Amino acid sequence: MQVEFHANVVDQGFLQVADALRPILETISAELEGNYGGMMEHLWIDIELAEYSSKEDGSPRHPFRFQKRVSGQSPPFGLPKIPDSFNVGHFSVRPDFQSLAMMQDEEAVLYLLSLTYRGTGILRTKSKRLGGFDAGLFRTSFRNACRTIGYDLLEC
Repeated sequence: MQVEFHANVVDQGFLQVADALRPILETISAELEGNYGGMMEHLWIDIELAEYSSKEDGSPRHPFRFQKRVSGQSPPFGLPKIPDSFNVGHFSVRPDFQSLAMMQDEEAVLYLLSLTYRGTGILRTKSKRLGGFDAGLFRTSFRNACRTIGYDLLEC
């Protein structure tokens, strides 16, 4: 399974945090590639760093969703059918922006990694739907990858 983290949409005030976070997420992504069972082939996790992009109720923009591969979907305008390539899971995490704004970059990175780890709890709930995905192993691997690069995750 391939894991990708995105922190692409960023408020001006959080650019430094996003810049500090990106190489760390790339490292963790590489560490998490592997087989966790089930049928999910890609997992995309968005870290929201733009207040305006979040829902008004404060919840993340993308709750967990899983899209199974569907063969032969037609693109628009009569183009040839192109089969979807992967089974993809996707969700986003949303920080407390007031708290985040008061943190130094290193503290903010630790907070965002911890928040992302907490967000991976949804994978436990959905593991049956994902064909037996080993969410426990994935979460342990995530925690270990963070610890390896010097981030001992917080309980948040």
